[in-house]
Amino acid sequence: MDYCFYTPENCEEIYFDYTYFQKFIDKKFKSGGGFYSWNGLRYFLYEYEMEKVRQRGSQKIDWKLFVKSEKDKVSIEHIYPQTPTHKYWKQNFKEYKKTFQPFFQGTLGNLLPLSQSINSSLQNDCFEDKRTAKYNDRKEKLRQGYSDGSHSEIEVSGYNIWNPETILDRGNKLLEFMEKRWDLKFEDDEAKAELLFLDFMLPEDEHSIEE
Repeated sequence: MDYCFYTPENCEEIYFDYTYFQKFIDKKFKSGGGFYSWNGLRYFLYEYEMEKVRQRGSQKIDWKLFVKSEKDKVSIEHIYPQTPTHKYWKQNFKEYKKTFQPFFQGTLGNLLPLSQSINSSLQNDCFEDKRTAKYNDRKEKLRQGYSDGSHSEIEVSGYNIWNPETILDRGNKLLEFMEKRWDLKFEDDEAKAELLFLDFMLPEDEHSIEE
């Protein structure tokens, strides 16, 4: 992403022209993946997790391609799933047309690193089920939830609901970290929403919302 950074003449500040990166991600959305297909996603989410480690201690995700062992491999979870058949998702995203689903699914704020085994077991569960551990009738833990996972997972488990507004809020948090970590600045919240491909949620774009 070096091509996105520049320093004007007689200026010491580093500026970030996100439009180049946005065009790159736009191609990923058109091919069906969005930020999920970004080749820098794992590294970026790892850096974010490490910032939480510096704040709170206790490293819970190792690098090495996000792999602790072949059995416990870290993968990227779509919190709002790619096949949102559960009534929870239909209810919380009914405000927006189905044509906007890929943007909510593939935007940065909806993506979370967690173990591959957990990922497959969560599948299309509602958010409340993803947040907490699942037990059988004998009180034996079948799988852990976000609240048992990495710092990033624990942070996500702190949300009471997962809907478009939550996804935008977390996306903004991740971009705020990007600003701090790489010493760059976005012009305003609108610029952040544009890069997240969620600018249709802004008030001036109310025409995109179902009447």
